[in-house]
Amino acid sequence: MTYTVKNQRKHRFPWGFLLVVAALIFVLLAVLSVNEMRKGNPGFLTNLWQAPERNADDPLLADNPDAIPIPNEVKTILLLGSDYRPELGYRTDVMLLVGLNTRTDEVHLISFPRDLWVNVPGLGEERLNTAFPYGDWELLSDTFAANFGFRPDHYAMVDFQGFKHLIDVLDGIVVTVGEHMEDECHMNDSGWCVVEPGEVPMDSDEALWYVRARLNSSDFDRTRRAQEVIQAIAKKAFQPSEILNLDNFVRAVFQTVKTDMQVSDTILYALPVNKFVDMQFSTFRLTPDDAVPGMTNGGASVLYPNYPAIREKLLQFYWVE
Repeated sequence: MTYTVKNQRKHRFPWGFLLVVAALIFVLLAVLSVNEMRKGNPGFLTNLWQAPERNADDPLLADNPDAIPIPNEVKTILLLGSDYRPELGYRTDVMLLVGLNTRTDEVHLISFPRDLWVNVPGLGEERLNTAFPYGDWELLSDTFAANFGFRPDHYAMVDFQGFKHLIDVLDGIVVTVGEHMEDECHMNDSGWCVVEPGEVPMDSDEALWYVRARLNSSDFDRTRRAQEVIQAIAKKAFQPSEILNLDNFVRAVFQTVKTDMQVSDTILYALPVNKFVDMQFSTFRLTPDDAVPGMTNGGASVLYPNYPAIREKLLQFYWVE
């Protein structure tokens, strides 16, 4: 008996094709999710599809009538410059809040003087810069919430050596100096340095001196200078001529900066990349009308917050209509 065998091709399940399709779908969802988060809407990258109001469960802000009604598309990072001392820990002498509007790609800066005399939860009346050494980021965040009606979303802290390292990696910066400034220094034989308004090239030693100098200036002037240097670092790091050095700068950031930010956070804040090409900042600073110089009962020189005046500036900073 003769049997006829049909030549049948064996069909295999197209797993590879399905994996490629699944990967493309995931990338598409990720892009759509980031776009929605940039508009202030929830996104799956942060498990926030059903996110409540940002202050709904906050013990210090939920029922606080002075809480800032922050738009969902506004994200903030508190930049901290610390002076570490073994007996005191990390005193945050520089506190600069960066606000990023992910809908419009605008960037706002506002500085808080270290000598603001505020209520530190659990400690009582203290200078603002003492909160971090007493209770780390959690206590500093609580202090901002209790006194000013907001919590920064994230923080990034660098000590002075780390600050210098970042500028060394950039091979110096060019600072747009707004006002005449002179103070004692260690960078020349005279022991006195002068900086005039304009575009001023600075190496890491000069930039650190420019931010920290205090003998001949005030806390208010220091906050201005810190904002100028932060802007100079950002503009230098992301200018097109530094594209080949960007990897070194990012590596230096991860080596020197202490932060609570996750990869998903950095993606959200970094996109779109083209906003860094012509980066523009709007700056806010507290003046003696907002933070009134005075003395404590113990004779310490501090700054007393004018809370209504500070709130008005915070509403502008947070793009609150």
